[in-house]
Amino acid sequence: MEANQEGGSISRPPKLDGSNYPYWKAHMTAFLKSVDSRTWKSVLRGWAHPTQVLVEGEAPVIKSEVDWTPAEDELAFGK
Repeated sequence: MEANQEGGSISRPPKLDGSNYPYWKAHMTAFLKSVDSRTWKSVLRGWAHPTQVLVEGEAPVIKSEVDWTPAEDELAFGK
């Protein structure tokens, strides 16, 4: 019964309580893959927040979500 409360389904992610890492890892992997293949691939590849250069020659800064391009939205949210 406890597994259902922890998220033993594809509609609820498993809960990590500090003592169940092997169980959690396997079930979280299955949960993320069940969302769609892009979700799992983003875990494998990682994701970088979109940035922009405000002043030429200075380091880029994190771009506000309201300024994201449609392509950046798609990469972040899979739409």
